[in-house]
Parts: sequence; C-alpha cells; structure tokens
Amino acid sequence: MALQETQISAMQCPRLPLLGVLQKQTEKTGANTNKSNKAIRGDKRIIKILHSHGNKTIEKCRPGLHTPVPAGFFLHDVWTSFVCNTSQFTPQTTTKCLKDKHIYMMGDSTMRQWFEFFVKTIPTLKQMNLHVRYQTGPLMAVDVENNIDLHWRAHGLPLRTLKTAVASLHYISNEIDDLAGGPHTIIMLNLGPHFTTYPLDFFTLRVLRIRKAVLALLQRAPDTTVIIKTVNTGYKDIFGSDWYSLQLNRVLRWAFQDVGVYILDVWQMTACHYSKENIHPGPIIIKNEIDVLLSFICPK
Repeated sequence: MALQETQISAMQCPRLPLLGVLQKQTEKTGANTNKSNKAIRGDKRIIKILHSHGNKTIEKCRPGLHTPVPAGFFLHDVWTSFVCNTSQFTPQTTTKCLKDKHIYMMGDSTMRQWFEFFVKTIPTLKQMNLHVRYQTGPLMAVDVENNIDLHWRAHGLPLRTLKTAVASLHYISNEIDDLAGGPHTIIMLNLGPHFTTYPLDFFTLRVLRIRKAVLALLQRAPDTTVIIKTVNTGYKDIFGSDWYSLQLNRVLRWAFQDVGVYILDVWQMTACHYSKENIHPGPIIIKNEIDVLLSFICPK
C-alpha cells in the first residue's frame, strides 16, 4: 500500500526527475509494458501476391502529395509505396543522388540513424570528430570527392540525454532561419518522442514555429528541398506510448500539409513490419526509409 501511495504522489508531481523514480518502482513490482503489450493471434493462412502486368499509375515523387492509408506494403523486406514512385538505391546511386548537396538533419536519435546510415553506406563520406556529445551533436561528415557535406544535430529542449553543453542545443526554427537555402540545400527534420511528457499545446506551438521558419525559407529560396519525417511507432516506455506518439504525429502532419514540403510517413512503415517493435527501427526499415527519402530527392 505504501508503494502505491508513493507512485500516486510521484505522478501528481509535475517535476520530471520523479518520473525516473516512478519507473524504477514499476520495474520492481513487475508492472511493465509486457503485461499489456501482448500479441494477438492472427490468420495463419498464406497470402500469395501475384505479379501485376498492368500499367504503373503511381506518379513521380513531389512535394504536397497525399499519404493514403495504407501508404504501402512490405514484400520480401522491400517497401512498395502507394504515395509515389520510389526506387531502391545502391551505395553508388546514393552517392550520385547526394552529389553537390548540403544536407542538414535536425531531430532526435531516429533522425541520427539516417546520418549513421549515410556514413556507413557512402565509402567516400568521412565523419569528423567535433569533440561534442554524440547524443546531441552537432555531428558532421564530409565527402570532398563528391562535394557532399552532411550535418546532424538534436532538436533542442526538451531532450532526454546525458550531460551536454547547453550551447550545443539549438532550436530547429533558429537553425532554419540561419540557412540561405537553394537548389543544393536539403533540410530534413523530425521531432516527437521527447515531447510525450509535455502538453500537446506545447508541442503544437513548437511545430508552428518551425512551420513559420520553413515558410520563410521557401519564400526566399523556393528551390530548397525540405523533408518532414513523421513519428515512429514502437515507443514502449513509461515516458510515452504509441498512443501519445500518434497525437504528435497528427499535429505534425496537420501543420505541414499545405506548406509544399515532402512528408515521409515512417509511422506506417514501422507499424507493419514484422521486426520487433523498437523506437529505433532496425537496419531493414532504415534502408527502406532511406530509399523513399532518396526518391524524394532524386525522383524518377
């Protein structure tokens, strides 16, 4: 009884440090997500998908396209999109697509997974040691041969991270305001899981400030490529859940639906793959996310 009273008092207190105490107490009592997050047995019959000889009607990838439900499907670990015509990219075609590009990534650790993918995939892209906290950045990689520079940094507070320099935490809207933009500039951004412990109005205000910065950027440099990555599924933690993430995802899509940017829907991609649920998707999903991303940048 005393333990339950401690939990209730911790939940009523708005101070975030007490969330860590609450998490430890729930772990001791065994009240974790495994109690409620149980699989439901489905139909075991095998569905055979036959090759279609019909004409390809999916259009070329461009900003402002509607994302249907479902947005696509996985077959043999390859994502087929219903949004636009996507392609699979090799290290060579990836390098060719990003040649002469200045790429700015801003967001959380799921966006950093994209940065890490490019560093591992492009042989000539070398990461530089900027002597900063890796979790928050800024991180930078350069390909001198192909004139590619790749940047990633965390989206600023709120952020759950290890000890880091406050001066390294920049807000996305401020970063966008400092960029001139242009045909060689690509901006990728996301935010979500770190906001689940805050009111939805707080997140909405942050997103609208970013929207204002993006609109100003596209007004001074209309040929700038801006890509919004939606929220992932798989957030099973005391700090949040897929239900909270879904609310953030709806706000994000609502704010940028008429801005003229690319919206990369990773929500459906992470929800329908057979791999174990994780806020940080596995290599198969990341590869397919990058294929869609590159199809936005270099459409066919």
